[in-house]
Amino acid sequence: MDIDELVGRYPRLYHLAEAGAARSITAHGLLTAERIVSTSALTADEQAAVLGSPRPRRLTVPHPVLGDVALRDQTPLRPHILDRVLLDMSAQEWLAALNERVFLWLHPQRLDQLLKARRNRGRPHDVLVLDTAGLVAAHGDRIRLSAINSGATLYPNAPVRGTRTFQTIAGYPFAERLRGRTPWTVIVELAVLDGIPDIATYVTEIRRIPG
Repeated sequence: MDIDELVGRYPRLYHLAEAGAARSITAHGLLTAERIVSTSALTADEQAAVLGSPRPRRLTVPHPVLGDVALRDQTPLRPHILDRVLLDMSAQEWLAALNERVFLWLHPQRLDQLLKARRNRGRPHDVLVLDTAGLVAAHGDRIRLSAINSGATLYPNAPVRGTRTFQTIAGYPFAERLRGRTPWTVIVELAVLDGIPDIATYVTEIRRIPG
């Protein structure tokens, strides 16, 4: 995929955060779950437990710099289905791949779907809107695109996944996937390896969703 096409088709990116988290995110960066947990006040055993299996519920992690940090649940990642749809990775490797990335949506319709999910309805959230061009210019080498919701294996027919799920911008088969698909299904996720420490530079808007 060409960078200009990515920016032209998806000029804004969206990150859903817990209500009130936007202030900390813009101050300290959008950090990965792995980074938050590994630098937290949890013991080594507690850190391993948090990162070693899908989070069954929203967790509050005490952190010496960030204060109490909310990690979203991973209930859509059902282990018994994940085991069946992984191609060339173990479940532990897949979970580690998710925990070392932060995720952004490329289309408002994907954001709306997430907000309407049962576990999110009725709760307030912060939505950070980012400038795609600025983010790609600064962090393009760490950006990966995915054609699936990488953190969801809700049903037995969930898409297969593995080492080729996350593609570089240049390596993403956009033209091939564009045929017969709507814009919000051509690329499902934009992930950034190791987080976005300077996210405040690219934030154009912060919305409070009342729930």
